[in-house]
Amino acid sequence: MPLTACALRIQLPHTLNEGTFMATPDWDSARAQFPTLQKKIYLNSCSLGLLSRRSRDALNKYMDLWEEKGAAAWYVEWFAEMEDLREQFARLINASADEIAIMPSISASLAAISSSIDLQEGDQLVTGELDFPTVAHGFHAKARSGVETTVVRSDDRVMVSPEQFEQAISERTRLVATSRVYFTSGYIQDISTICDAAHNAGAIAFVDDYQATGQVPIDVQEVEADVLVSGGLKWLLGGPGITYMYVRRDLIPELEPSITGWFGHRDQFAFNPHEMVYKDSAGRFETGTPSVSAMYTGAEGLRIVNELGADAIRQRTSELTSRLVSSLRERGFDLRVPPDDEHHASITMIELDNPGPVVDRLAERDIIVDFRPGALRASPYFYNTQEDIDIFVDALTELTRK
Repeated sequence: MPLTACALRIQLPHTLNEGTFMATPDWDSARAQFPTLQKKIYLNSCSLGLLSRRSRDALNKYMDLWEEKGAAAWYVEWFAEMEDLREQFARLINASADEIAIMPSISASLAAISSSIDLQEGDQLVTGELDFPTVAHGFHAKARSGVETTVVRSDDRVMVSPEQFEQAISERTRLVATSRVYFTSGYIQDISTICDAAHNAGAIAFVDDYQATGQVPIDVQEVEADVLVSGGLKWLLGGPGITYMYVRRDLIPELEPSITGWFGHRDQFAFNPHEMVYKDSAGRFETGTPSVSAMYTGAEGLRIVNELGADAIRQRTSELTSRLVSSLRERGFDLRVPPDDEHHASITMIELDNPGPVVDRLAERDIIVDFRPGALRASPYFYNTQEDIDIFVDALTELTRK
């Protein structure tokens, strides 16, 4: 059915309009926002979400403002876009804008939070073997200060149980950091239980939500995360260079990062070099000038996700993923995936001894997927179709059965 907008940003035929929220989205109209899909079958959103027409137009708007106003664009348009970016992410996760910091990366976010904790020799940091390794890398770097890092192992390369985290957490634990969706299995963790275990030990619960936000709904009030980070690179359709960090409001005053900068100062334009007075909001964790171009594309990606609705996206993506998994199993492929649909996000791992050349051959057919050690990785999103899935499975079967 046609989409109606309460505020139309871009007037194109068959486009998703800003401001619209749909209980049952028009997926064909949503798909038409992404020109790449006219040329390719793209099943790699877990590595990089596609560029929409709206994000391209937003990027052009940023450049037009830069050309027309120069530095004057900062004080009205660019700062306003930064605040809207906070609002859009807060809306998606059920938070408030003053609980959102705009950051350059997950690594920088973790560094800011870690620097806010007075870590002492003998303190413990906990993460999981299946979490993206930037977390463990940041933790291991603190070994020179006598801080211990515990990496909870996985028995099956699909999941790490909450019970395993509970056993690893101790009275020495200061920070527990893990993912809600694992990047090499698509498993959706029971993150609430892990947050509870961290809190019971007096530790901060840090959720890396990069592989989840947008494709799997979340309410940060329900899961009781202290910190949650995500970004535009993947499911939030904003491209690289922009990350969003939620910090629980009543925790903010307790954390004063030593990794900081002028954007974290309460009165940054006073240019006072004699003291550091932190902002009262999550903005205290920001350091220097953000990537404004990434703010524009990031805000537009978030608007698209919010307009479609995370619940609707989850249903759509689950249907496509279920079709993918069942088709692959019918063809006899070995999969590294969760045991049930409830715990399976979009990411689907297909075990192959040497997946790299297969990914290259698929790309020659304009089918874009990715691989990690020992497995090919496919990840449908709302803009994909059942036909995309079927063509991919047919091509994969042909290439691997020769």
